[in-house]
Amino acid sequence: MKNIFYGWWVVLASFLTLFVCVGIGFQSLPVFLGPIAADTSWGVDKLSIAGAIMALAAGFATPAVGYAVDRFGARAVMIPGAILITGSFLLLGKVASINQMYFLFLFFGAGLAMTTILPTQTLVSLWFAKKRGRAMGIVSMGAGLGVVVCLPIMNRLVETLGWRDAYSVLGIIVAVVLLPSVVFLIRSSPASRGLRVDGASDPASEAGTPEAEAPSPPEESGYELREAFRTSSFWLILGATFFGVFAGGGFGFHIILSLSESGLTRGNAALAWSATMGVSIAGRVLFGYLSEKRQKRYFAFGADIARTVSVLLLVLFALGVIPLGAAVVQLAVLYGLFLGCNAVMAPLLISETFGVKSFGKIMGAIGIPYTIGMALGQVVGGRLYSLYGNYVVAFSVFAVGILIAGILLVLARPVFLLDGEPAAKENPV
Repeated sequence: MKNIFYGWWVVLASFLTLFVCVGIGFQSLPVFLGPIAADTSWGVDKLSIAGAIMALAAGFATPAVGYAVDRFGARAVMIPGAILITGSFLLLGKVASINQMYFLFLFFGAGLAMTTILPTQTLVSLWFAKKRGRAMGIVSMGAGLGVVVCLPIMNRLVETLGWRDAYSVLGIIVAVVLLPSVVFLIRSSPASRGLRVDGASDPASEAGTPEAEAPSPPEESGYELREAFRTSSFWLILGATFFGVFAGGGFGFHIILSLSESGLTRGNAALAWSATMGVSIAGRVLFGYLSEKRQKRYFAFGADIARTVSVLLLVLFALGVIPLGAAVVQLAVLYGLFLGCNAVMAPLLISETFGVKSFGKIMGAIGIPYTIGMALGQVVGGRLYSLYGNYVVAFSVFAVGILIAGILLVLARPVFLLDGEPAAKENPV
């Protein structure tokens, strides 16, 4: 056990964090929506606002979270975030009004921002270099596996206990898994363990140099946020994030309803999407490993092309050109595999393009268009469905959005990888 590089324990803790926070956190309201609406007078429309509040709170908290992670370390941010999530879940079963639910989902969203995507991706970027791709793939796999495993468990809990007691049980599960993982396993950087990236021991520690005399660990390399702002690559990635999340988020929100209105039962439609997420797990690991010695933008571009084709095939299905079985199989295999590729490429693309010096701040800045795109995609998809009575136009728009995202990403030059530090480029030795 002593020979295991501690970074892999950080990967395990990050995996477990995404497993419970994404699998339970992000997915609980869709499962609970019907039972809560049936048990209260709040209605689906008002309850849906709680989900929007959660998403907006998470998104707009992201820049502050990015700054705090870079300034104080991921662990210092994740511990209070884990407490916020646990407390919110334990209290959700006790709410007596819709306003109380809104209030809790506000804090719940902030807690998700403090524990999930940005902090875990920052940790992997700081602990790994040579094996960053596979480490990021393993961590990202926690989100996909969490959805696949936790959805049926949550549904069973609601059916057995009712939504109030189910929330309390989920709060206990989150506390038992999340809090120990963050408190006992997460460490913000290799320097905190006397290590260097990828597992090399600190030379001062190996030589027996007293801690007070040991040289400070080297500063992480890369672009500052203000330096990234001055590159075209930053704005291309920002635009790609908006279009990609607008299209992918809108598609994911509406796909179950689309399939259930096209010949599948709602249960089988949900199962088809669960299978798609399951395949995405393999994509995260596979493409994380394959990308370690190649530019990430090419993988992201190829994945977006494949996902564009997949969505267009569903449009052809809606038009009666291809059969239902073929549409479902290609959704799970083609869309799922390359959805996993996109999921793991996003943070790797940032570290490749700008380094890891201000990784948290840069990811935080990108969180704003991410949030706006997610909300807008869901609303536009619903509006187009209402106008046309099917998803042909909506899915066509989403296919174009994914394609635009891919084109923007392949145009985003990895300036840090190719040019090194901005100062080095301006003042060559």
